[in-house]
Amino acid sequence: MTGSIDEQINLLRPGVISGFAARMHLWFIGGAVLGLIAALVLWHPVPLMIAVFLGLVGLSERHCGANIVAAIMAYDSDTPSQGSIAISISAWDSSDTFHVTVRESEHPDWVYEFIPQGWKPKVCFDSPAKIWRAKNGSAPVSVIIEDGVMIPRYPAKLVSANDTP
Repeated sequence: MTGSIDEQINLLRPGVISGFAARMHLWFIGGAVLGLIAALVLWHPVPLMIAVFLGLVGLSERHCGANIVAAIMAYDSDTPSQGSIAISISAWDSSDTFHVTVRESEHPDWVYEFIPQGWKPKVCFDSPAKIWRAKNGSAPVSVIIEDGVMIPRYPAKLVSANDTP
């Protein structure tokens, strides 16, 4: 199940090169609009339910594709900095949610949710990591540890001093 870091990055490249990753949410929203039109024309609730689903997915994932593009571009063009991470896992009924806290000297701590691509994260509290940023001082766009790549699903959030134990 676990691929190398290069394999994990290369799985994301086709979506970035084709431009699909950056516009993925628009395809979902477009499908929602078509479903809404079909519901009105056919006067049937099934296309409406599909439209609502596609619309919610499109709106909730509007940052994901842009984050993938930023991560691949930073990986290809920038030098990473060294830092450490902590991974936490929240278990739900049918799936797990993965969060990473990114720590780096000279930068504030950041936390974000990620979806592992081709690897299974484990809870850890202090693991060395390579960190890529779009620009100095900004949130991390990608973090890589020995096991895998962590790209933000949503915009990263600053960890305030009140949140730390």
